[in-house]
Amino acid sequence: MNHKAFAKKMSHYSILYIEDDPNVRKQIREFLLRYCPRVYSCESSEEGLELYQQYKPDILLIDINLPNMNGIDFATEIRKDDEETRIIIYTAYTNPEFTIKAVELGLCRYLVKPVTNEELLSAFEKALNQLKKRSYFELGEDYIYNKKTTSILHKNSTILLRKKESEILEFFIEHEGEVLRYDMLENEIWSSGVMTRDAIRSQVRNIRKKIIVPCLKNIAGVGYRFEALK
Repeated sequence: MNHKAFAKKMSHYSILYIEDDPNVRKQIREFLLRYCPRVYSCESSEEGLELYQQYKPDILLIDINLPNMNGIDFATEIRKDDEETRIIIYTAYTNPEFTIKAVELGLCRYLVKPVTNEELLSAFEKALNQLKKRSYFELGEDYIYNKKTTSILHKNSTILLRKKESEILEFFIEHEGEVLRYDMLENEIWSSGVMTRDAIRSQVRNIRKKIIVPCLKNIAGVGYRFEALK
């Protein structure tokens, strides 16, 4: 693994780590911080739910053997409303029932202690690959669109989009490479009201100010074409 390249990828994401052993938690948290600047950690599922609601992390790393609510129950609670966040579970012993449940919950990886650094990084690399397919879209030049939070990630900065801006950008992303005519944008995005071409141009200008990447091309007199920079 290219650790420098991996750290660059991880810099756009956030992790919630739940472990009730303070020594283990400290050790793994410090290791994760080498790759990811936003690592939120706690000792219980109850605290974990509060941090999850507050920070909306991209990846969860959870010990199964937690007091009150174990890691599987925590993951079950998350999956009630969230299919996007990647979840990695680890435990000191194998349990066929837990393994089956992990598959049902669509967990990213089920690790058995002792977990090596290589195994942990491999699990996070798999989580990143899945996230890219689900919630994230690379626009180019380190600009990434986060569909879950309707925001743009650029290095260590987060740029918020307004509702209509995010709707337009997602529509462009879904139709990458296609020429989108003004009338198509009017019908698909403003189907419930009247929208002028000037208003569409104004929204696109706002998006361009937030994404300093030439991925939105003008097609004179027709509309736009979106192409991410590879």
